[in-house]
Amino acid sequence: MSSGRRLLAIVFLIGGFALIAIVVVILFSQAGGSNTASPAPEVIEPTLDPNATIDPNAPPSTPQPAGTSGPMIEVVVSLQTVPRGWQMTEAELTTDMRLAADVGTNVITNIDDAIGLYARTDIFQGETLTFNTLVGDPTLVGVEEYGPSSLIPEGFVAQAVPMDRLSSVAYGLAAGDSVDLMITFYVAEVDPEFQTLLQNSATFYLESVDPETGDVSRNIVVLDPFGRFETLPTGDLAFVAPSESQQRPTRVSIILQNARVVQVGPWSPAEALALPTETPTPDPEATATPEVGAVPTATPPPPDVLLIALAPQQQLLLKYAVESLADIDFALRAPNDSQIYAVDNVDLAYILNRFGIEPPIDFEFTVDPVFVTVTPQVTVEPTVSPDES
Repeated sequence: MSSGRRLLAIVFLIGGFALIAIVVVILFSQAGGSNTASPAPEVIEPTLDPNATIDPNAPPSTPQPAGTSGPMIEVVVSLQTVPRGWQMTEAELTTDMRLAADVGTNVITNIDDAIGLYARTDIFQGETLTFNTLVGDPTLVGVEEYGPSSLIPEGFVAQAVPMDRLSSVAYGLAAGDSVDLMITFYVAEVDPEFQTLLQNSATFYLESVDPETGDVSRNIVVLDPFGRFETLPTGDLAFVAPSESQQRPTRVSIILQNARVVQVGPWSPAEALALPTETPTPDPEATATPEVGAVPTATPPPPDVLLIALAPQQQLLLKYAVESLADIDFALRAPNDSQIYAVDNVDLAYILNRFGIEPPIDFEFTVDPVFVTVTPQVTVEPTVSPDES
């Protein structure tokens, strides 16, 4: 009985081990099947034709999938935001890579091509620079929209002043130049009450009585200009009047430095583009119109006005000088010279002290130009008749 139970236990034990072995085999077979790698999808690389051309007017291409790229090209971009009229330097420029398909023909690809040019409009940081956004001539900056104001430096204002051949450095001024303004005021004495130039005029009402008849006669005597009464060495009373009809003013010269020439001559707005007109078909039977001779182009008159940019306080002084009929001359500066120099105002006292001029003692003195008119002498040669020869 006991031997039968022992045999049954052994059979159950062997069956349990067999069942466990079967379960382990099934689990390992499933794990091995899940780790089997699936075949990778085939990647088709785009084929680039080396002879293909890039159309700059073509619309932007569809973004390429990750892992693919097209030909790249180096372009010039702005490192910072600059206002219109700003002259570009290396400090504001850098390069970046762009897809060649997105780069037009007017895009600047060399930094050297952008250095020294002026911003036509406001340029923002990171903006790709084109030849349309920059201009070489500063007078063309914002011409269509802003006019001459594109050349006015920040903090300056501009006004028009008269000029001629001598005051304008022989018409050598151009827009964008830096100049100094030399202004000479003519200072003259005036009557404090009347605010008129000295000397005044005096009117005397004289009455005289005839001792015989007792009649009173009245006379009016006008002294213009009114000088002064002096007692001569002989004891006689004399009236001394100025020898010139007008008072000779005192000249005082000052200078306004580092002004900017905005425009020479009157402002001419940009002309509108003319629409193309259809060329009429010639009539073979019509009478030909005789050709008119070419009309010579008239020589334009030289400019007589200048647009100058200065600080507001200096512009107010310049306005006062223009309205006071002061003499204004322009001195041309070097292109990169913006230094402010210490300059003394010049008058007659400055000239005498600076150059050590000692006027003659006990003499009144002044400085005045001498005008000499030379009359050419015409020599008339005698005419010999044929009979006399």
